Amino acid sequence: MKLHIFILLFLYFGLGYSQQGNYKFNNFGNRSILLSGNVTGSVTDLGLVYYNPSRLTEIENTGFAFNARAYQLSSLKLSNLLGEESKLSSTNFNGVPSMAGGTFTLFNNRFAYSFISKSRTDNVLGYDSDVLSNEIVEIYPDADAYKVNVLINTVVNDDWFGLTWAKKVNENFSLGASLFGSIYKYSGGSNLNHTIGFLSNSVAFYQNTIGFNQESYGLLIKIGGNYHFPKFDLGVNINVPYIEVYERGKFLYTKVIAGVGEDFDQFYDYDFTNLNAKRKEPLGISMGAGIPIGKNKLHVNVDYVSGLKEYDRVKIPSIDTGQEDMTPVLFEESRKNIVNFGAGLEVFVHENFKVYGSFTTDYNAFIKNANIFDLSSDGNRDVSIGEDFIQYSVGIDLKLRWASVILGTNYLSGSSEFTSPLSLTKSGVVFDDYATTKLDYNRWQFVVGIEIPVLENTDSTKKKE
Repeated sequence: MKLHIFILLFLYFGLGYSQQGNYKFNNFGNRSILLSGNVTGSVTDLGLVYYNPSRLTEIENTGFAFNARAYQLSSLKLSNLLGEESKLSSTNFNGVPSMAGGTFTLFNNRFAYSFISKSRTDNVLGYDSDVLSNEIVEIYPDADAYKVNVLINTVVNDDWFGLTWAKKVNENFSLGASLFGSIYKYSGGSNLNHTIGFLSNSVAFYQNTIGFNQESYGLLIKIGGNYHFPKFDLGVNINVPYIEVYERGKFLYTKVIAGVGEDFDQFYDYDFTNLNAKRKEPLGISMGAGIPIGKNKLHVNVDYVSGLKEYDRVKIPSIDTGQEDMTPVLFEESRKNIVNFGAGLEVFVHENFKVYGSFTTDYNAFIKNANIFDLSSDGNRDVSIGEDFIQYSVGIDLKLRWASVILGTNYLSGSSEFTSPLSLTKSGVVFDDYATTKLDYNRWQFVVGIEIPVLENTDSTKKKE
């Protein structure tokens, strides 16, 4: 058995949570995706409910629109594990979060309704082997048979249900706001079993099971403004910190070591429910501009997100693991200030055909993040996972008589280094080496979307006519 596989498994699922520290990892709105989210001052699709609600006064009514449906091909590579010149890789193909909604006019005010699948991760991965490796024989010289099984899962669901309002204050200035209700669930677990058979017909068994669950229901508010200057549009959007209404956490831990000897055999079993939990999303301010260049348009954006001081994501009681003192179980999070920037170009080819190209930075905010890998480390040594990314997008917007069709692709890449090795001892799998591991992550997204307008004109659309 190659013990490196455990690092790959834990990192793969820790990564699902760490990407919540990348604020531009997923974009929403058909054209907004192709512009990598650089649309605070220029958004022209349903993505305005997310990027700048005041821009609702600048677009035609849409009866209903689907966000560009995206599928992604992602790859993860690890190198220099346990100080060795070795590499591991994993490839995954699945769908990614999306949105849907529409716009309407009521009492001379503009409104939009929307549903955003903000985060959607549901990964289950198992591994087993019966190879009696040299690593096992060195620890147990009389070992005759061996079986290892590991099952790890991570689930992150964050669904937003929103209503957006906007109104023109005067000919050039608009204000707007979006109110979203969020249903957030984050859970994970790992189950690791070692079974060793000996020539004497005795058996040694090791089991380590960890699981957690966090639920949070709350509100997210976005406040936007847009001003039309003679030669460009300027937009500002403020993301108000998350307002938590309901929270709950759970944690379970089971450890069994049997058949190794009196000095090593152990059994611990804990199941904590109704734990205090917190979900925090910080203040964010975005500023962007849409600058016409002939029939083309340049989109530029700067995004600032404030940091978060260290706090307990789930407050877990200390547990008895046979040591002199109670063992603390840390599940903490902290974030740093982040500034991202990007630009996109909208190229006019024909009245019914446009081409888009863009890029954006996407820096990871986590100083410390709460993940299943961190919980599984011996002594709760911090194992924070997170990467800085750069995204590139290209695509087309084709207008047909009955709808607009959006096609495009997005490429994202990044790498990071951290400490996360494993080794096997008589007391189980522990983290006892501080070698540096490099993580490389790449993602291709392939998107297709459709917008179906209704026969309704607003004041703004009549002026355009």
